[in-house]
Amino acid sequence: MSVYAIKIWLSKSEKDWFLYKDLEDHVVHTWSRREKAEEVINLLNCHKAEITEDIPAPALARSTEKKQKIKVES
Repeated sequence: MSVYAIKIWLSKSEKDWFLYKDLEDHVVHTWSRREKAEEVINLLNCHKAEITEDIPAPALARSTEKKQKIKVES
């Protein structure tokens, strides 16, 4: 199963990027469906953004943990 995140550039420098994160807890947003990530990209106002599957393991683990916690609380 693929997991997608959004890579964002704030300037023209190819090295000036980050993964789209929650502003409160700094956990990377991830999606299991590419279409959902594309919907979010269309709402962003930034220099450049792309969907990526290259998510560091610790970031993916934190995102998965957060989603499971939210699922249990609902």
